[in-house]
Amino acid sequence: MHQPALNLPPSYRASLRALVTYSKINILLVFIPLSFALHYTVDLHHQEVALFVFSALSIIPLAGLLGFATEQISHKTSDAVGGLVNASMGNVVELIVAAIGLRDCDIALVQSTLLGGLLSNLLLVLGMSFVVGGFRFHHQRFRIAPANVNSTLMTVAVVSILVPTAFSNYVDSRLRNDADSILWTSRAASIVLVLTDSHIVLQVVFQFFSHKDIFFEDEPTGSRCQCAAMRDKTNTAVALATLTICTVLAYFSAEHLVESLDGITKESNVSKEWLTLIVVPIVSNAAEHVTAVVVAAKGRFELALTIAIGSCVQIALFVIPVLVLVAWGLDKPLSLVFDPLETLCLFLSVLVVKFAVEDGRSHWLNGAVLLAVYVLIAISFWGYPEQTSVFVCP
Repeated sequence: MHQPALNLPPSYRASLRALVTYSKINILLVFIPLSFALHYTVDLHHQEVALFVFSALSIIPLAGLLGFATEQISHKTSDAVGGLVNASMGNVVELIVAAIGLRDCDIALVQSTLLGGLLSNLLLVLGMSFVVGGFRFHHQRFRIAPANVNSTLMTVAVVSILVPTAFSNYVDSRLRNDADSILWTSRAASIVLVLTDSHIVLQVVFQFFSHKDIFFEDEPTGSRCQCAAMRDKTNTAVALATLTICTVLAYFSAEHLVESLDGITKESNVSKEWLTLIVVPIVSNAAEHVTAVVVAAKGRFELALTIAIGSCVQIALFVIPVLVLVAWGLDKPLSLVFDPLETLCLFLSVLVVKFAVEDGRSHWLNGAVLLAVYVLIAISFWGYPEQTSVFVCP
């Protein structure tokens, strides 16, 4: 009886060919050297606008290649592991923005960019995934248990921001040293989050040890595409090298993009608050956006959901409190007190997402609702004034 041939990993030549021919957007890679050249040239009129545009265009193909490499790695693992890896890779740009903001003691830049990243992942990335997947599949099915776990973790993340913000706005008038009290509360809460509510620790233990049967059982029938396109197109070595190189290039491109923000606000009527809350997170979340939409179009809804919500949980339960503690060590007044309107929008967004995934099914209309909420938030913040903080940098 004829035995089917074993699936051997692609050769290096085939892997490189797959990378080059992955998508037509690879043509935008030419903007990487252009953005580097602009960054290191003498200041010219309108150079900041050109640098912003070129850096953003260079991040788009890098995000696509990051998504392609992550998808290839996830073929050899479960969707939960692949989603966790992709969510971790997607937070690199947020860390760049936070580092620049902490260096310049621009607390509003740090907070609005991080919260904008949460809104972008919850509404834009997940909404686009549901819309694209809904056009190819009548219903998108995923397991209820892991979806509820991620929703619960995201609720805890919102509480970690909502409580200090409410404390600041409703009790500060009764405190003598309100700024010191708020900083003390935020730093104490950050320590608790890092030690007990860290997504890195709790979800790894929960998924891989105590409740791995919830996450690693077979997916529902019809939720995973078994077509020929799901075969490996690159070997593991090329996929890992692609992840590393693209991450480094995305790092510098995103840094150039952030450095051009002040010049844009001076040359136009666009507010820095809107850019940091809406535009910068969209560009920085391009990796999650591209990957989640691509895998959703192929029927891998578990991976798309893990990418979008998993990245949010990592930012809110790990990245933000760690940055508060790092800022404490640098004597910078970064706290868990965010802008009240931004915090309210995040709270309502989490509720909408929780209702959309709680039954283990979704369709294109759910995605359209998420996108509509995101557009409404973007319109509301178009003319929103820059935050004023009670904290003063030393």
